[in-house]
This record gives sequence, structure tokens and C-alpha cells, in this order.
Amino acid sequence: MDLRKVIFCLLPLILSLWIWVKDGYRFAFWVTSVEDKKEIPIVDGMPELGTQTQIIWKEQFVSGVESPLLGLFVSLSLLAFFFIRKQRVSG
Repeated sequence: MDLRKVIFCLLPLILSLWIWVKDGYRFAFWVTSVEDKKEIPIVDGMPELGTQTQIIWKEQFVSGVESPLLGLFVSLSLLAFFFIRKQRVSG
């Protein structure tokens, strides 16, 4: 197979791996909201009396392990498509 076709077939895998690593390479599923925990004092100005945790949810997409698996599936599908097409043309 031509080197350009192989590189074209590997692009989905490379892009999905890049997105996955950029988001923190989580071995979990995709999430669409992220929690932000913030410690705030019970009495303003006196944290020694105790604090409580405030959780704020933000709408944000974080990719999970599905991203590289989807990229691998698309890359293998493209490789198979070009390989079968080459076999039909030459055979």
C-alpha cells in the first residue's frame, strides 16, 4: 500500500489519542460535566471554626477510553477498505 494511504488511515487513531491524552487519559467513560470542589469557611473570616465543601458542576466534555477505541476502529476500517480495494484492482 502507498505510504500516503497508510498515514491517512492512521490519522483518526492519532487524533483520538491526542484528544484522549489532552483530556488526561482517563480509563473511564466520557463525561459531560465536571465537578469543582471549593472549601469555604462556615463562618466568614474564621476558617479555624471549620470549613464545608461546595461542589460546583461545570458543563464540559472530557473524553474517556472510548476515544482511542473509536479511533482504532475507524483506522482499522479504513485500512481494510483500502486493502480490499487494492486486492480487487490488482486481482
